[in-house]
Amino acid sequence: MQASLRKVLIDSYVAAVAIAVLIFFSLDFVAKAVFALWEPALGAVLFLITAVTIRDIPYISRTLDPLTRHYLLTVLSNILLALANLSAAWLIFRWIYGTGPLRSLSTYRDKLSRKTDA
Repeated sequence: MQASLRKVLIDSYVAAVAIAVLIFFSLDFVAKAVFALWEPALGAVLFLITAVTIRDIPYISRTLDPLTRHYLLTVLSNILLALANLSAAWLIFRWIYGTGPLRSLSTYRDKLSRKTDA
């Protein structure tokens, strides 16, 4: 008898590994986005310090400099990639297991942490 694709994926733990990898990469993209926001955030803090120091509003350029534009585009692309990975993880687990990814992975954690085979 030929098993369905869903049954094969459940039995072989391929879906659990795929979801773990997708969640890991989405967290990596979020970390990169936060790291890319440090430079514009530092610029905003320096702007506030300058405003307090001179007791006036400092000069503000009407356009973004190329480096800040690059940082903001990096943040946007990393956030979109993280959302795409999380969406893929959610769709895979919803199709295979009928639940969300974190609930399904918690059941695998319990199965893999057992000391004996039952």
